[in-house]
Amino acid sequence: MKKYVVFLTVILTYLLLVFGSSVAAYGACLGCPDWPLCFGSFLPPEQLGAQLEYTHRVLAALTAFSIFGTTFITVKDFKGTLISKAGILLTLFVLAQIIIGGITVILKMPFWVSMSHAFFGISTYVLALYIIRGLGTPNISIRFKSFPFLIFSLIFVQVLLGTAVRKANAGFACGQDIFLCLGSNLSADVLLQLSHRIFGFLILLLSIAGTFSKTDRKVCLWITILVILTIIFGMLSVYSLLSPTMVSLHYAITLLALTLSFLASLR
Repeated sequence: MKKYVVFLTVILTYLLLVFGSSVAAYGACLGCPDWPLCFGSFLPPEQLGAQLEYTHRVLAALTAFSIFGTTFITVKDFKGTLISKAGILLTLFVLAQIIIGGITVILKMPFWVSMSHAFFGISTYVLALYIIRGLGTPNISIRFKSFPFLIFSLIFVQVLLGTAVRKANAGFACGQDIFLCLGSNLSADVLLQLSHRIFGFLILLLSIAGTFSKTDRKVCLWITILVILTIIFGMLSVYSLLSPTMVSLHYAITLLALTLSFLASLR
């Protein structure tokens, strides 16, 4: 039963992140212009933007309750272990998320507040992964010098860069040039978009290099496949003029690559 609660936390957090990406892709982050209500009501009006944002809030509430349950389990059953500390941090992160999420709406999505929201969201998901992986080994450690952890670290930064690109409205900074922004005038938006793409190719190269290692060959092969799919859907996102479907799939697969690389870095 306890494992199912933690597993539910992982699934809900993953879905929350992906759905949040969809809400952003539809331009519905301020679909409910107030918080915690929506247009001053407990229920949203019949508008797509409002209903998407309201659904995101409901999913966030369900995820928060699941996280509180996970923290209770870790503190009660694994007192004094790294898993217990991770459980406490998990609740602190979700409380920070709730506060930052409200501030994001009230202040109309200032850049750094939105970036903080994204950082805590991804970090919450990583903590949930750490906890479910460590249920059988409460003091599980991280192989910091392994290929999977290096890949995970780059993907973590890559996700934040992608969020920054979206928040800065720099999705088309390089037009439909899907590689090195050739022909684009140098600007902050172009540099941001170019950094996002360079990180993507670095992740691919590191994943391929990992397939030649003795200890992480198989997992790096799977990570490489996911990274290639991420790049493909990233290209399709550009060609489709940032279609919400393509953007969401791009983000969902990126999170899968992050998940696999992080879990593989634990021992």
